[in-house]
Amino acid sequence: MSKEAPNFVVRGIFIGASIGVLGYLIGFLPNLPRAIALGMVPGFVAGITLARAHKLKKKDGDSSSE
Repeated sequence: MSKEAPNFVVRGIFIGASIGVLGYLIGFLPNLPRAIALGMVPGFVAGITLARAHKLKKKDGDSSSE
C-alpha cells in the first residue's frame, strides 16, 4: 500500500510558469518566454524547499511513532 511520493519540484515549476503567464497577461512583463522562465525559477526553488520540508516532516513522524 505504498503510495507514490508527489513530485514537488515538477509541481513547483508548473505553478511558477503559470504565475509567470498570469504576470504577462496582466502586463507586468512584456515578453511571454521571459515571463515563463522568470516564473519557473522561483517555482523550482519552492519545489525543492517543499520537498525538503516534507522529507523532514516524514522523518520526524517516523521516529516519534516508535
